[in-house]
Amino acid sequence: MLQYFLNNKYKSTLDTLHPPKLEYFCKVDDTASTMPRTMHMHTNIVEILFVYNGNGIYMIENNKYTAQKGDLIFYNSNVLHDEFGGSGTGLCTYCLAISNLKLKNLEKNTILPADYIPVISSGDAFDEFLTLFKTIEYNIQKNEDYISEFVTYLSKAILVKSCHLIETKGIRRQQKILSLSDKVKNYIDQHYNEAISLEEIAKAVKANKYYLAHVFKNETGFSPLHYVSRRRLGEAQNLLINTDMSITQIAATVGYNNSNYFQNIFRRYMGMTPGSYRKKWKS
Repeated sequence: MLQYFLNNKYKSTLDTLHPPKLEYFCKVDDTASTMPRTMHMHTNIVEILFVYNGNGIYMIENNKYTAQKGDLIFYNSNVLHDEFGGSGTGLCTYCLAISNLKLKNLEKNTILPADYIPVISSGDAFDEFLTLFKTIEYNIQKNEDYISEFVTYLSKAILVKSCHLIETKGIRRQQKILSLSDKVKNYIDQHYNEAISLEEIAKAVKANKYYLAHVFKNETGFSPLHYVSRRRLGEAQNLLINTDMSITQIAATVGYNNSNYFQNIFRRYMGMTPGSYRKKWKS
């Protein structure tokens, strides 16, 4: 018989006064990963993505990252990201969304220090992470009273394991000097839901509007106003999936005063109406 005794004098990773809450869990297989999704952010939620198969390209705060099987991707609240950025091969992921997270020396709803690279390999812990995510997946489908508490504890186990991974394998990224395109993106990200013009963007970043449009298009593949549309639609997708707001309310929230125009733009970019998108992807 093997018997092990634990050291119960450990310091808790999680703040007991601010118990984290599992908001939602999702699994994205290699067919669902083609779901059209553009840039968006979550204001009060931390997300942990686990790539359990394949690979893909993610845009996170204007930086491009390649994630592959075994990688974890960490999104702090208010971090702009493209959930399924770029093309991948057989990309399959699990995702946890956590609210009310408070870790020592970090702001609320922050799991990763701001200067850390958000993609970290699970390495030898791959099987442990996979088992935890699979156990949540298996149990969360059951309609039993105790399940919510059970999967919440499993999500806390993933949080503790993730914090240890960040502490031991996290890598600080090099300081980046903001380019003109970065400044344009930052301005749009802050003002996308307002009436916005190329002239206003040019004035804000102190550059000639024709020059900045040329530079931005060369660097990103989009015109500045095309990027405005992508930002608006990305936030609209987020609201369609995660809220019960009406389509008219969502249109106004992301910067479209005309609901019909919003629906036409959405259908042009996504290949379906907002209502169809919500019906297809909202659980």
